[in-house]
Amino acid sequence: MKFTKVKTTHHILPEFHAFLAEIEQLPDIQRIIPGRISRQQKGSSELRFRVSYFTASGLKCMMSKGSTAQELFIICGEAERENVQQQVMRIFLR
Repeated sequence: MKFTKVKTTHHILPEFHAFLAEIEQLPDIQRIIPGRISRQQKGSSELRFRVSYFTASGLKCMMSKGSTAQELFIICGEAERENVQQQVMRIFLR
């Protein structure tokens, strides 16, 4: 999958490709930076997404499937952080 705003230095959990493709279309998001994937052998297969906290440059989020997790940094303006958080959560919960 080809992304425009998603930095692809690290692999991305495949279950989240469609989600990332959709949120990168939001005009307030400047860049999306996935972190390293941490894997464990146990856990369920439920997909989860949460916003951990606001950073100076946007949002720090956590994507996970079962016990496999990946940090996600969403870069946006300070004034847009809450709006971006609401829009991203709305897209994930669909």
